[in-house]
Amino acid sequence: ATGQKTDYSLEFYEPTTSAGEFNYSYNYNPLQSLTTQFDPIDLDGYAGNGVDNVYNASQKSGANPLEADDLCVFPLNLYGIDYGIAFMRMRRNAGTPVGATPDVVEVALTDGYVEDTYDTPSGSAGKPVVDSKNPGVVAVGAIDPPAGTAIAYYSSQGPTIDGRIKPDVSAPAGFASVAYGAAFHGTSAASPVTAGMAALLQGAGLAAPGVPTAALVKHFVTDLGVAGTDNVFGAGKILLPPPPPAAAAATPAKYIPLAVPVRGLDTRPGTNHVGPAALTGPYPAQSIIDFDVLGETIVPDSGVSAVVINLTSTSSVGNGYLQAYPYLRASNGGTSTLNISTPGVARPNFAIVPVGVDGTISIFLQAGGNAIIDVLGYYLDGQSADVTDGRFVPLAQPERWMDTRGQAGAPLPVAFGVVPRKANDNETVLVPNLASTDVDMVNAQALVVNITAAAPAANGFLRALTTGAVGATHSNVNYTTGTASANTAIIPLTGAGSISVFTTKTTHIIVDVVGYITSTDADASSYGLFIPITPGRAFDSRAGAAPPFIAGESRTVQITDLVAPTIPPLPLVPGDEAIGVSSNLTVVSPPNTGFLTVYPGPVQPATSNLNFAPGKTVANAALLALELPDGTVIATISKPGHVIIDINGYFIPDGYFLPG
Repeated sequence: ATGQKTDYSLEFYEPTTSAGEFNYSYNYNPLQSLTTQFDPIDLDGYAGNGVDNVYNASQKSGANPLEADDLCVFPLNLYGIDYGIAFMRMRRNAGTPVGATPDVVEVALTDGYVEDTYDTPSGSAGKPVVDSKNPGVVAVGAIDPPAGTAIAYYSSQGPTIDGRIKPDVSAPAGFASVAYGAAFHGTSAASPVTAGMAALLQGAGLAAPGVPTAALVKHFVTDLGVAGTDNVFGAGKILLPPPPPAAAAATPAKYIPLAVPVRGLDTRPGTNHVGPAALTGPYPAQSIIDFDVLGETIVPDSGVSAVVINLTSTSSVGNGYLQAYPYLRASNGGTSTLNISTPGVARPNFAIVPVGVDGTISIFLQAGGNAIIDVLGYYLDGQSADVTDGRFVPLAQPERWMDTRGQAGAPLPVAFGVVPRKANDNETVLVPNLASTDVDMVNAQALVVNITAAAPAANGFLRALTTGAVGATHSNVNYTTGTASANTAIIPLTGAGSISVFTTKTTHIIVDVVGYITSTDADASSYGLFIPITPGRAFDSRAGAAPPFIAGESRTVQITDLVAPTIPPLPLVPGDEAIGVSSNLTVVSPPNTGFLTVYPGPVQPATSNLNFAPGKTVANAALLALELPDGTVIATISKPGHVIIDINGYFIPDGYFLPG
C-alpha cells in the first residue's frame, strides 16, 4: 500500500503429500512445522535470502518495497477436490524496521480459495494503477454482455482500502473485434473501449489531455445500479452524446442587458438552490455540469449566440479553477474562467460565454464545490451592418470614476463629500458620473466597468446596479480580508442615468469605466457588434518555460491573426475585423501583492484590471480595446508573475459586412 514502511519477502509453496489433508479450512505455516510436505514455487529465478521462491527481483537495485504487481501463481498439484492448492506467506526481511503503525497488505484472488476468516468481503484489492488517486487515471469496470446493464462477475469492485469509490466508470466487454477476433471478455476489453472514447473526445477538440479528458469521460455516462456513483459501476456506463451538428457561421450580435440580473443556477442545496433539481451540489473536484441557459432562464430560446454571466464558486474542496464554455463546442480544461486560491471562499468572475449545442453551457468545477450563475444579459445574433443599440464602444483610455481612498485624480462619491472614507456595512454608494468622461452619456444604455473592493474590514460582497433598482439578489465582487478583489460588470443606465454600488461590509470601493453599450438613440453602425469564437488561450507567459514578468514589466501581446498552439487551436481573430476582444486575464502565483493592467497603448491608464496577493492565482474578465491596426494589447504588471490571456470573442469595426 502507499506509504508502506517495512520490506517483506513474498513466498509461495505447494503441498507434496496427503491429498485430502490440505484444504482451505486449515491454516498452515510451511516453514515451521510442515517443511517436508511443501515445495517452494520458484517465481523469479532468484535464490534470495536462502529461499528460492522469494519474489523481490524488483527490489534488487534498491527500489521501494513493492512486493508484487499482477503476480500469477499456477500450482501444478492435483489433490482431491481442492486441486491446485498453493500457500502464500509474507515475511519481514531481516534488518528492516518495523513501522510505527502496521502496514496494510491487499491480496487479490481470481477464481480461487482463501482460508476462512482471512478474507474481506467488501471491496477489491488495489492495483498500483487502478487504485490510483491521480484524477487523470480512470479505473474501468466491465459490463458483460456489452449491450446489457449487468456488471461482469469478474469486474473488480470498491471501495478502496481508504474508502474511495472504484471503479470510476464501466464500459462494454464480451464483444468481438477486428483486432482480437473472437469475443473479448474482461476489463482488458472494457479499458480499450474507454481509451477509444477518450481519443475521440480529444480528437474532436473537446478535452485537453490528462485530468480534463478523464473528467469528461466520467461525465459522459448513463447511471446504472443504485442512483449516483457507486462501487459497482462507478459513475455509470460510458456513453458518448450524439455527434454535435456542424456549428453555424457566427454572425454579428448585439448586447441585450437585463434590467436586473437574474439568478439562473445555484447548485447549493436547500433554500439556496435555483435551477434543475438534478443540478444540486456540492460536487467533488473534477466535476462537470451542463446547464440549459436558454431554457432555464428568461433568455430567449433562439437567436442567442452568447450569454453574459457572473459565475461564482462557493465551498470549493481545494485550490483550482472553474471554467465556463459552450457545451460540445470547446475544450474542457482548455481555458479557465475563475481561479480558487483559498478553498471554500466565494469567488466570482464575469464571463461572456458562447452558447453551445441545444442552448447549453458547461461548467468544469475542477476545484469542486458549488456554482452560481447570475445572468446579466445576452447577445442576439443575426444583426445587420447598421445597428443602433447593443454595441460595445471601448474607451481608448479607461477612466477611474470613483476611488473612496481619495487618491489623486480619483473623484469621490457625492455622498461622501470631500472626506475619503470606506463605505459602511450595508451601505449603497452613488458613483458620480465623471464630468470629463469620453463616454457618450446621451447615447449609452449601460456602462462596462471594473469594480474593486480594497482593504475590506470583513468578508462580504459588492453588488453594482443602476441607481434606484430594486429586487436584485446577485453579487458582482466577493471579497475577503487581506486582499483586494475585482470583477467586471455591465450595468444598465436607466432612470437616474447613474450607477450605484452596495456593500455588505465596510470596504473601500473603486470603479473604473472601460467602455459603454450604445442605446437606441445612437447612430446606426456595425462598430462594437460581437462575434463569439471557440474559447481558447491566446497568451501564456509560462509557455516554453518562459520567465515570468518582472516587477513593472510591460509586454506587447499579439491578439489578432493568432496561430498560437492552444488546445484546441484558437480560431483566428481577424486583424482587419476586430477593434476589441472579450477576454479573461489571469495572474499565476505571484510572490507579492500587486496589480495587472492590460490596455491598447501607448500610454498606461491610471486603472487596473485585476489585483493579486502573494501566492494567489487570480482571474478577472476584461473587455479590451486593441491597438489598431496592429491588433495588440500591452500587459503591464506591478510585481512579478506569470500572465494568461484567454479569448472568447471579438468586437467588429464600422463597415463590417457579412461573408458573401
